[in-house]
Amino acid sequence: MKRKIGTVVDDNLYRDVKTLAAQERRRISDVMQIALNDYVQRTKRKNPLRSGLTRFLEAPDFSLTNEQFRESMELDVFEQ
Repeated sequence: MKRKIGTVVDDNLYRDVKTLAAQERRRISDVMQIALNDYVQRTKRKNPLRSGLTRFLEAPDFSLTNEQFRESMELDVFEQ
């Protein structure tokens, strides 16, 4: 599925992108998608340490029962 987006860019940048896209026989939307994908991939490589929440949500299921989960959440680590 694709999503339509809108943005505002500098006139000179748009002209250059439009010219280069035409030379390569590409649509501007294809050039933008490639650029956005490159940005995402570079950012992921630069910042491999994702937030704790992101890592937790991406982690495999621990197969805890609701009771085990509740017990672990109620556990006070400072009382041990």
